[in-house]
Amino acid sequence: SASDASTTTIVSVAFTIIIRIICGPVADGLGVRLTYTCMLIVLCIPGFLAVFVQDFGQLLVVRALIGLIGGSFVLTQLWTTLMFHSNIVGLANATTAGWGNLGGGAALVVIALCFGGFKSSGYDNNTAWRASLAWPPCVVFLTGFAIYFLSDDCPYGNYTELKKRKAEQATDEPDDGGGDPTAEPASIAGRSLKIAASNWRVWILFVVYMFCFGLELVVNGQISLYLSQAFAMSQQEGALVGGCFGLTNLFARSLGGGMSDWAYSKWSVRGRIWSLFIQVILEGMLMLIFTHGTYDTYGPIGALMVLIAWGITVQATEGGTYGLVPFVEPSAVGGVAGIVGAGGNTGALIGNTMVKYMKVRPAFAGLGWLTICAGFLVALIHMPGHGSMFCAADPIEEKKDEKPAQQQQPQQQGGQYFSQQQGGQY
Repeated sequence: SASDASTTTIVSVAFTIIIRIICGPVADGLGVRLTYTCMLIVLCIPGFLAVFVQDFGQLLVVRALIGLIGGSFVLTQLWTTLMFHSNIVGLANATTAGWGNLGGGAALVVIALCFGGFKSSGYDNNTAWRASLAWPPCVVFLTGFAIYFLSDDCPYGNYTELKKRKAEQATDEPDDGGGDPTAEPASIAGRSLKIAASNWRVWILFVVYMFCFGLELVVNGQISLYLSQAFAMSQQEGALVGGCFGLTNLFARSLGGGMSDWAYSKWSVRGRIWSLFIQVILEGMLMLIFTHGTYDTYGPIGALMVLIAWGITVQATEGGTYGLVPFVEPSAVGGVAGIVGAGGNTGALIGNTMVKYMKVRPAFAGLGWLTICAGFLVALIHMPGHGSMFCAADPIEEKKDEKPAQQQQPQQQGGQYFSQQQGGQY
């Protein structure tokens, strides 16, 4: 039933929030490669079990476990942060995230094609759908093995090798502030989460991500219904417009990350803060413009243009958010990425609850205003060693403490132990 489907969705999103908070710090302790491999190989199992679900209880458990794979987003953002230089980390993070979202849409298309193929082969609807659901976990399983055998934790090698090398050097080197290189992964993970959670800037980005990625999830789920009610479109036309909105994943996140990188090249970290502020405010304003339109004032074409413009800004904001993430707490990037990522799913829960009790148009308008409020929170961000939107850095602040993960001196970062060369460029 619709009620059962809603319940399973809420549970799945809740499990995604939990795993996103946890998996970033775990990757700081174990390394991204091993964490990613374990996540994909273990969580392909509930994907296979989905084929055999017979009742609501089984569906609820399977959906909850499948929701855990949403933590892969955090691992990807941490991985690209470690792999790419600070000059282009915004574009790298944004592109991997945007194309990841696009992959979800592509998977639905492939599933539909598989379903059609099984139907034409003589299968009934029930059997055809179950058979169509079997291929995604196969891809997940193979991807897990590919990550383990074909990738590294960072440009300098794998976590275990780097940890061993750092441990051998630890007795001859002074403490560099990066933590104990011989510490157990659980200790490193706990430290990463504690450091990230105690930084107030992280929670501002958590709120910002609530009202960009979280709002995107809400709109994705409600857009067809909203367009049919507000602009007299058929469900098919609404779905088509929603598909155009989804296609902004091809470029818009990368646009936001690239904008953040450009601002960084001109004005350092303060430029990234300004870039994010502009993106969030534009996103909120366009959402308000969209919700105030009707069939008589905008017409279907006008609605489509405003929706796509909003889609570009919301995706750009997501890219801009993770363009700033590596600079907030360089000693705990996994913890920061996890908490901020969880903000998106938290926003989706809040937004869908608002839709349930306020109806679609008032809820969208309310979310637009909340987005603008989140934008003004960005103006409060002050980065030691760099300053804020309106204030330059205090000369006595230690700038080296706020360098991004790629540019710090030899330290423990993201569970990786590596020595930087030539100011972090590689």
